[in-house]
Amino acid sequence: MLRFRFYFAALLFCFGLTLVGMIGIERCSAQETDASQMENALVSELRDKDNQDADKKTSDENKASKTESSQSDDAKTYSLISRRTTGTVDHVEVTLEAVGDVAQFLEGKESHSNKMEILAGFRYEERTEKFDGDLKSPLLSVRYYDVAKAKIQIGNQLNSPALDANKKIIICNVNGGQCSFFATSGPLKDNQLLLIEDIPANTLLLDRLLPPKEVRVGEIWKISDETLCPLLTLDAIETQNVEASLVEVKNHIALVDIKGDVEGAYLGAASAMDVHIMYQFDMQIRRIIWLGLVITESRSLGNVGPAVDLIAKLSLKVQPDIAPERLKPDNKINVPEEPTKENLQLLYDSTDKGAWRFLHNRNWYIIYDEPGGTKLRLLRNGELLSQCDVAQMGKIDADKPSTLESFRADLKKGLGDNFGKVISEQEGKTKKDYNELRIVVGNNSESLPLVWIYYLLTQKDGKQAVIAFVVQSDKLETFGESDREIVDSFEMR
Repeated sequence: MLRFRFYFAALLFCFGLTLVGMIGIERCSAQETDASQMENALVSELRDKDNQDADKKTSDENKASKTESSQSDDAKTYSLISRRTTGTVDHVEVTLEAVGDVAQFLEGKESHSNKMEILAGFRYEERTEKFDGDLKSPLLSVRYYDVAKAKIQIGNQLNSPALDANKKIIICNVNGGQCSFFATSGPLKDNQLLLIEDIPANTLLLDRLLPPKEVRVGEIWKISDETLCPLLTLDAIETQNVEASLVEVKNHIALVDIKGDVEGAYLGAASAMDVHIMYQFDMQIRRIIWLGLVITESRSLGNVGPAVDLIAKLSLKVQPDIAPERLKPDNKINVPEEPTKENLQLLYDSTDKGAWRFLHNRNWYIIYDEPGGTKLRLLRNGELLSQCDVAQMGKIDADKPSTLESFRADLKKGLGDNFGKVISEQEGKTKKDYNELRIVVGNNSESLPLVWIYYLLTQKDGKQAVIAFVVQSDKLETFGESDREIVDSFEMR
């Protein structure tokens, strides 16, 4: 699979989306293929919502609101300070749709452009565990997802990721501008993580869009890099000119409009975005209750993701401070202050493709996954550090086990002149009690010295698989034992 960002990370989102309704989620508006049309749809949705809200007010409330909004005092200021506190439980509904072109790649080569369509729906309760208005303060929440699913279509490829029944409770941790999502019941699969993590406008971050001081209608303020980077799920921002303004205050609802361009990076690939956000802030309950977002993005080909040109539209509705249904006080949930290494592990477990399962850390990204073969790449700070290839090798006679000599001979035969100098050899057992043969080979290139680490794993019944890692020689120390987590957790079916 390829990796995108919130339009569902290539690994997950380079596949499938038929525009169908999500269970219990209000359908997104009809598919738009132009950025201006999407923005118009966003404004229309807001106006419709304004009209619906107005109908619910009594005539006295309407008169009072009109009097408030029609005041001629241009100097009148409004305070948009959130009343969100630790322990608050919100009900959230999110719909996302995106259309565009994806230039996919396979084996590192860019291929023809493919049309992409995505529709995703989410419904969850979110309990705030830690909250502070300061941009650099850590945030923490626990969510219970009633709905988390997507349909992603690229060309003729279709994928429908969803959370498993035992992965409905998710912890969201924000620290130092980095957002981490993990399940309390064990490791998520890669596509499950991407389904919930790479969506923009994380509800735990929304209050950071509010103005830092009282503002007048028409007043403009700057949105900081510290706010935008995690909100747009970017790794870094190079330049941006995003500004917000208070459009109006009507029927106790403040309308804020945010626009601008952003240039940044995502997993080492350059990203250029045009961003338009609108949100409603309820002056009575003092919370953001609705947010709409339209993004047009052009992203370059990266080490773990395709080149992308797309338009995405998100609609988010919040019912703040509700009586919880799923996250009641007697529902005891272990919410760690900081995620552990085990919390952040991911599980590869594809019953229809790889005949194996294993754990890996979040710096490994699956870039190819087909029956009989899986390929991952390791990134650190956006830089490619290693590639891992897993291949099925069939079954041997358990009474005639493979040896280092036979494994070395098979490698030489298969690699021919590409087989370099043997650096080390060893045999042993993995933590799953598989026989392990390990051969480390270096090439003779002065311009690009590489090291290959080959593993031949054999199950007791004779089933075999080869796992190969390639690393630049000068990065071996940084690579460390990144191979061991995959090898020691590896299980064949």
